[in-house]
Amino acid sequence: MSRATVSITRPRSEQGDLDQHREHASADPELLRPLGLEVGRQAIIRRNDSTFALYTLTDDGAEQDPGAVRMGDDGRGRLDGAGEEQFEALLDSVAVDPDATELEARSGEKLLELLDGPGHRGRLIVLAPHGGDIEPFTDRQAEHVRDLLADVGVTCWRCKGWKPGGGAVARWHITSTDISTASFPRLGTVATRGFRHAVSFHGFTEQGRPDVLIGGAASDALKRVMRAVIAFALTGTDLRVEIAEAGDPLGGTEEDNVVNRFTRGRRNGVQIEQQVRARTGTVPCTNQPTWQAIATAVADVYRLVVDRDSS
Repeated sequence: MSRATVSITRPRSEQGDLDQHREHASADPELLRPLGLEVGRQAIIRRNDSTFALYTLTDDGAEQDPGAVRMGDDGRGRLDGAGEEQFEALLDSVAVDPDATELEARSGEKLLELLDGPGHRGRLIVLAPHGGDIEPFTDRQAEHVRDLLADVGVTCWRCKGWKPGGGAVARWHITSTDISTASFPRLGTVATRGFRHAVSFHGFTEQGRPDVLIGGAASDALKRVMRAVIAFALTGTDLRVEIAEAGDPLGGTEEDNVVNRFTRGRRNGVQIEQQVRARTGTVPCTNQPTWQAIATAVADVYRLVVDRDSS
């Protein structure tokens, strides 16, 4: 792993993207190239041993200061520097260490990337980019679907991140449309497989929204079935399950969204967005965790879908 000393500073006036996306950091390509990095990849930026975060590198354009890495206020805030004009940091060449252990991940040092169950080529991939404490229980949901469909054969990819004392989201979250297979080496090994179907589990927190939101670029028919089966699995709760409307920021319909990107034609992904209480409650009378009930419902739908595709 190589590192370069950089100067963290504010965006230029034309870099509005950096003010809107706290995960984005711009850097001169000439700065990135010796580290084996390029625009579009992820990188860890370290202020010190305990203050660091994962960022997506964006195109800086005409940069007068080749050593500058520019971030908006929220981006610098991830490094405890929201109000500072400039400070020094280190840019790491490796974003996700494929040899990371769970112990290192739980200590907050590294992001854990896992891939298993390659199964039958191209049938279904189950994704959880934000597991661990980033979006709790989403990785367990992906693993539960994998286990329930073990006889069918599925590929399961997930990342798990923690930060002792809280703050895993601020340290490790990368938006699904930005995830680079060059930075997530295990994901890169299945990037060209062309899955028939993909499903991705996510969490969000937003008042006034449904508890479970079904999105993705898959057909409306599949999303309607998914909604009905999940809603039935949550019978007795007051959790509201809906399909994302067109243009919803949580809709997950973008072709670059990782759940769509890995399917044939980038049109067969289903994104499951869930409020905190949808992942942390229980189903009345059964005491089954709601996160598990949702994952079981998703597996039930895909068992039928995969069987249909195989017939």
